[in-house]
Amino acid sequence: MSLFGGRTFKDGLYLISKWKFVKGDKIEILSGRDKGKQGIIKSVNRKHNNVLVEGLKLIKKLARSTKQSKGGAYTKEAPIHYSNLAHVDPKYQCATKVHFQLIDGVRERIAKASNSIIPKPKLDLSKKWRKENIDGTLDTAPAIVKQKTFTGVIDSIDPRPTL
Repeated sequence: MSLFGGRTFKDGLYLISKWKFVKGDKIEILSGRDKGKQGIIKSVNRKHNNVLVEGLKLIKKLARSTKQSKGGAYTKEAPIHYSNLAHVDPKYQCATKVHFQLIDGVRERIAKASNSIIPKPKLDLSKKWRKENIDGTLDTAPAIVKQKTFTGVIDSIDPRPTL
């Protein structure tokens, strides 16, 4: 049970083992108020079998006012269950089912409507993993780290304890 009385999700229950959708795919919504609309996947939540699609299934939320912001209503994307989505065929631009096939040793996604390959989008991971190096007050300068400071001889020390 949730601490605040909301819905709870059981981890590992009805999870999809092999996903056909990845971030950046062009999809079409099969059911709901946005049925027939096409969009790009913004994020994939594999723990809950949901995806967020850019500009589709918009909901209004209310934000409380704080010292920093005025508050009020804003819109955001709500998650869509994976079963309500289909890939868009690159040739016909319509919803299609997808199957996998080995082509030259690579597992490719194939559209069933036109037998054309659905390419996986190229994602820019440099933004996700990029960290800026900022020298802090407790950081040691690289010139000091490279200095040779140990001048003793290790061979003269007997590692065995004396009896």
